[in-house]
Amino acid sequence: MSESKFPETPTRQIIPPPSPSSRKFSTPGTPISNKGVSKLSAVVGDGSFESIMKARAQKRKEKDEHCVAELRVTMNNMDLSLTQEIKRRVEGNKMLETKAREEIAAMEERLTQMLEEKVTLFRERLLTLESKVEDLNQRLEEEQKTIPQDIEEKGKELKDMIASFQNDFSLERRDRLAREGRIMKQLTDHAQDTTERLDEETNERQKDTEELKASLAHHESNRTKADEDFESLIASELNALKDELRQEAMERSVEDEEIVEALNRYTENLQKSLSMLD
Repeated sequence: MSESKFPETPTRQIIPPPSPSSRKFSTPGTPISNKGVSKLSAVVGDGSFESIMKARAQKRKEKDEHCVAELRVTMNNMDLSLTQEIKRRVEGNKMLETKAREEIAAMEERLTQMLEEKVTLFRERLLTLESKVEDLNQRLEEEQKTIPQDIEEKGKELKDMIASFQNDFSLERRDRLAREGRIMKQLTDHAQDTTERLDEETNERQKDTEELKASLAHHESNRTKADEDFESLIASELNALKDELRQEAMERSVEDEEIVEALNRYTENLQKSLSMLD
C-alpha cells in the first residue's frame, strides 16, 4: 500500500512487515512446508484488504469533493440571494422616498391653495366692509351738507324746532357712532378670529408634516433593523457550516487513527504468525 493513501498522524506509526530476507528459520536450508505456506497465505490474504482500503480512501475523497462542491454552490446561492435582496431593498427605499416626496409636494400644494382661498375670502369681505363704511361716510357727509342748508332756509320759522332737531341730531349722531363702534368691533373680532383659524390650520398642517416625517424615519429604522437581522442570520448559518466542517474533520481524524491501529494490529499479528512459523 502506498504511503500517500493515508494522512500522517503525530502519535501513530505504521510498523512495516518484515522482509522475506530477514526471516530466520530454526533449520537453515530447509524449505518451508506446505502447511506453513497455507498459514502465511491465510494471514496475508490475496490483496483484498489493500483493495478495500484503496476503495474506502477513494470513496472518502469523492465524498469530500462532493461536500466541498455543495458548500461552494450553497455559498454562491447565498451570495446571489444577498445581492438580490440588497438590490430589492435599495429599489424599495428609492420608491418609498419618491412617493413620500410626491405626497409632501401634494400636501404643500393643497395647503398653499387653501391659504390662498382663505386670504382671497378675507380680502373680499374686507373690501365689502370698506365699501359699506364709505357709503355710510358719504351719506353722513351728504346729511351734514343738507341739514345746515335746511336750517338756514327755515331759520326764523323753525327756531323752536331747531333745538329739538339738534337734540335729535345729537342722539342720532351718538347712535351712529355707537353703531360704527360696533361695526369696527365686529370687523376687529372677525379679523382676529380669521387670523386665529389660519394659525390653527397652519399649526395642524405643520404637525401632520412632522408626523409624516417621523413615520418615514420609523419605517427607515425598521428596514435597517431587518437588514441587520438578515446579515446576522447569514453569519449564524456560516458559523454552523464551519462547525459542521470541524466536526467532520474530527470524525475523519478518528477514523484515520482507527485505520492506523488496525494496520498496526495486522502487522503485529503478521509478525507473531511469522515468529510462530519460525
